[in-house]
Amino acid sequence: MRHELKFLVSEPSAKILKSLLGAVLKRDSHYPNGEYTICSLYFDDPEFSAYTEKNDGNQNREKFRIRLYNCDDSYIVLEKKYKKMKKF
Repeated sequence: MRHELKFLVSEPSAKILKSLLGAVLKRDSHYPNGEYTICSLYFDDPEFSAYTEKNDGNQNREKFRIRLYNCDDSYIVLEKKYKKMKKF
């Protein structure tokens, strides 16, 4: 399972974080320089369910996308993303 948190940080803080995390985390072996572009195409049904569920704040939803890395169409990833509200 993947859990993702996103934070906005200043440029000086980003440099410090990259330095600290670079010392303990393994780099992605597919992209040795650590940088790549991502191109995504999202899909929805004729009723725009994914769009409507997101706008309505539905916590249990799913969506499909095709993703390319470095705009290279020799390797295309089809993903199903889903979110489920955790019950406490």
